[in-house]
Amino acid sequence: MTLDALWTAEFQVRGGWTNGGVVVVENGRIFGGDRDYWYAGRLSLNQDEESISGHLKVVHYHGDRTAAFGDAGPVFSLEIQGTVLSPTAISGVLKRPGLGNLAFRLTKREEIS
Repeated sequence: MTLDALWTAEFQVRGGWTNGGVVVVENGRIFGGDRDYWYAGRLSLNQDEESISGHLKVVHYHGDRTAAFGDAGPVFSLEIQGTVLSPTAISGVLKRPGLGNLAFRLTKREEIS
């Protein structure tokens, strides 16, 4: 399996799955964003090919500065841990020091060729 693709991202907050965005993973790098924040970092398929790990830098660029974690952080870092559910679905947690974890899910939408 390869992670190289265009993925949609959803985050679980109080009230359900929300704050959707789009990310592109290519050669271990991840780039994307949503309506208020952009993301950049690294994402790897672990050796077991059943889990992923990585990290993201998240930067506010427009609009409301309320992050999915409930604060108004303009720039912050996240650690990523997830499970490959199928070739087109991943779920896991985003870990932010001092603010806990946030569940996420990714859905593969388009292969990168």
